Amino acid sequence: MNTQVENMINCKICNSTTDKFYSTTVLQKYEADYYKCSSCGFIQTSEPVWIKEAYSSAITSLDIGLIQRNLELKVQVANIIDRVFADSTVMIDYGGGYGLFVRMMRDLGYNFYRQDIYCENLFAKCFDLEDLPAKTKFDLLTTFEVFEHLINPVEEIAKMLTLSETLIFSTVLAPDTTADFKTWWYVSPLTGQHVAFYSFRTLEFLAKKFNKQLYSNGVNLHILTAKVIDKTTLDAVFSGEKKSFSEKLIRRIFNKPVQEAKKQSLLPQDYAFIEKKLLSKS
Repeated sequence: MNTQVENMINCKICNSTTDKFYSTTVLQKYEADYYKCSSCGFIQTSEPVWIKEAYSSAITSLDIGLIQRNLELKVQVANIIDRVFADSTVMIDYGGGYGLFVRMMRDLGYNFYRQDIYCENLFAKCFDLEDLPAKTKFDLLTTFEVFEHLINPVEEIAKMLTLSETLIFSTVLAPDTTADFKTWWYVSPLTGQHVAFYSFRTLEFLAKKFNKQLYSNGVNLHILTAKVIDKTTLDAVFSGEKKSFSEKLIRRIFNKPVQEAKKQSLLPQDYAFIEKKLLSKS
């Protein structure tokens, strides 16, 4: 690709000009360039011609952090819902993969459903978007480790916002320099699924575009919502890891279990609901 063509690639987020930032080989055979926006700092790959091959398996063999990530997120998200969105009655996990997070949240008493058109629902059967009436609206939408997969982020985020006015999402903010980006594990060229990388400025632009407030822990967990959250609550919202550590410490000292949520688990009623559904087919 010559320099003139490279300069014609505009940012998929804010449509500003981009500069070639980094190049590498994806899936060990596709040459890929990475372009950084001169305005919002968004980093996007060249046309991902490898993407179909990259999704031969929705969950890659390198995603070995899936279990631990969900264990941590269930504590963090429960903390956010309880403190900021306590009135939420129905929620959805967008791009929810195997449905593990949805099952964990339902076990804690949060009425979550799953959406994912690329991955089989293993753990949240009967609690999928397809099991609800068309055009169901949700009080809250979570989407974890999805933003970096989006080929057309603005279009996909707009689609999420048709389901809910509030998004809680994770994506690790990109480093500023090419040297740091080059060694950043999140680029993951061996799997080829990560094609979009966000800076804090990128998220600020998206918040303004969709007329939302942006809240972020500055690392990997973010909220887009119309709701105004005061600083004290915000500090508590993003202190999930500290809370989790404290709970572990209490458990260790007093050798007793720690209650993770005050809500009543949906597990018994989910069992009865699925059992009734199965019997109705026999």
